[in-house]
Amino acid sequence: MEYLLKIEDYLSGYLSGKELELFKEELKTNSELSSEVNLRIDIDNALRDKNLLDFRKLLNNTPRVKYQYSNGVNVRNEVFRTWQIAAASLLLVFLAGGMWYIFSSNVYSSDRLITKYYKPAHAVMQVRSVEIGSDDALREAFSYYQQNDYINALKYFSSLDNQVTAKFYSGVCYIELEQYQKATNSFEFVIDDKDNLFIEQAEWYLGLIYLMNNEKDKANEQFIKISKANSFYSDQAQEIIKYLN
Repeated sequence: MEYLLKIEDYLSGYLSGKELELFKEELKTNSELSSEVNLRIDIDNALRDKNLLDFRKLLNNTPRVKYQYSNGVNVRNEVFRTWQIAAASLLLVFLAGGMWYIFSSNVYSSDRLITKYYKPAHAVMQVRSVEIGSDDALREAFSYYQQNDYINALKYFSSLDNQVTAKFYSGVCYIELEQYQKATNSFEFVIDDKDNLFIEQAEWYLGLIYLMNNEKDKANEQFIKISKANSFYSDQAQEIIKYLN
């Protein structure tokens, strides 16, 4: 998925600076990547051609007469063969899911942004000694969380109802379980606390939840807020704003 998104970024002109230089260097040495990019360019050009369908009809309705140049090349058969190759390539991309990207506009859809920017938070076993310490429930919760067992992790996180650490990771669990309103409530609790290590992450996840709910106006507002703050996520928030507008 990330491989296709990077190609999409390159063809859409979103790559810049060091990221663009690295991609171009990779193109020079990675024949598979180069072939994929060239195929995408050819397909994009074909899809933009409003006469493509008429051309296909023409080929289908034309008698299979052999037209030859002096070099003996069978023109009609070669053209028909070219169409078949193009059609086969289109079908292959379709089956691979690539057509979803091709028909997309340069403005990213919510799903694509989520795929690009969302990752569940790493388990932090030593956040504050006063919180973690000998708290067996939190240790059990993290144990399940690290195994991606979000249902059982939530059972223990939920037993620590007013603890900020538990609330934050409960929010991540709810995202993974697609219970977005509960996730929102958890992150808002963290943000409203105003004195913890998870505020920036909670604000970031809250913006992503708006995308997951396809609430792009709210998402845009949230990421603008993040981009203007001295936040770890400021640069990524600016990227998302660019994609949304």
